[in-house]
Amino acid sequence: MVVDIAGLTEQLQCLVFGDIIRSVYSLKHGDFDSENRTSTKPVPKKVIIFVDELNKYAPSTSSKSSPLLANLLDITERGRSEGVVLFSAEQFRSAIHDRIKGNCGTNVYGRTNAIEVSRPDYKFVPSVYANMMTRLRKGDLIIHHPVFKTLLKIQFPFPSYNQGGSK
Repeated sequence: MVVDIAGLTEQLQCLVFGDIIRSVYSLKHGDFDSENRTSTKPVPKKVIIFVDELNKYAPSTSSKSSPLLANLLDITERGRSEGVVLFSAEQFRSAIHDRIKGNCGTNVYGRTNAIEVSRPDYKFVPSVYANMMTRLRKGDLIIHHPVFKTLLKIQFPFPSYNQGGSK
C-alpha cells in the first residue's frame, strides 16, 4: 500500500505520517478489533515504511515530548523485532535525531557537501571516503554496514534503456 502525502501541506503531512505510524503499530500489536477491520486479509508479517526527508519528522532539535518522535523511536529501537522496518532518505544525516541514527543498521551515502561531511556524524568515515562523498557521480553510493569491514562504494547501473548512457 502506498500513501502519497506529497500534495498535502507540511502540517498535514506530519499528521498523516504520524497516524500511519500509529496505525501500523496498532495493527502489528493486535490493537484493532477484528469486527472493526474492513479487510479480512491477515496482518502482514513484515511492514516497511519508506519516508523521504526524515529530518522533517524526527529532527535533531525535536522536543522530547513529540508524539511523532516517540513513535519513530519505537520503530527504530524495537520495530525490527516486531516486523516493522523504517527506510528513510534525507539530504543531511546530521539533522536527524541521534537515537534514530544510532539504531540504523545500514547507512547509504550519496554525494553531499564538505560542510555536512565535516560534522561529527561523519567522524568515523576515513578521510578518503569523506572526500569521495563530496564528488560522487549520480548513481554512485557509499554503503556502511556492520557486516562489512570497510565502507563500500557501489554504482547503480544505468537503466536497461540507457545502457550506453552518458555519464
